[in-house]
Amino acid sequence: MTIDRRQIPNLITIGRLACMGPFLYLYSRDAPGASWDTAVLVLFMALSDVLDGFLARRYHWQTNLGRVLDPVADRVFFLFLVGALLLFGKLPWWAVVPLIVRDGVMLAGAAVLLFAYGEKPQIMRGGKLANVILISGIQFLIIDLDTVGYWVYGIGATLYVVSGGRYIWREYVRWRRNRVAAAAG
Repeated sequence: MTIDRRQIPNLITIGRLACMGPFLYLYSRDAPGASWDTAVLVLFMALSDVLDGFLARRYHWQTNLGRVLDPVADRVFFLFLVGALLLFGKLPWWAVVPLIVRDGVMLAGAAVLLFAYGEKPQIMRGGKLANVILISGIQFLIIDLDTVGYWVYGIGATLYVVSGGRYIWREYVRWRRNRVAAAAG
């Protein structure tokens, strides 16, 4: 059995999602204290996101499945991580809710664009910095460096929510422009 090379990024993304069970197991053993095993797994999961994107762009291995699966997996990944930190008492609810709302609105908007209008949301590079800072804050919290973790998480979460707002606005403007152009043409 041979694998279509274009599916390699998708398999990496699916592997990242499959790591969520082991993450929960590892973190539940040590939480709310330091969990270095969990931190290493989260780093592996974050780097797998970088790798699948690099392979898809570098070798033109993009697929329609990947265009939908990767951003959904990214949102699920972050929601899962912050949800676990909330569950095990490392984050208060008010530090998690804005991220859940942001990602919920983004996923709902993307679904409407895709299923109702056949438009695929465009990736926005500005959110990458927010992701890196947010995951760094999460890592500090996982290894029990709470003071640094809360500061970095706060900065990352703020940038994450702002980048989500910018993304939603950009996609709305693009959608409106397409609707006006379609009505005129």
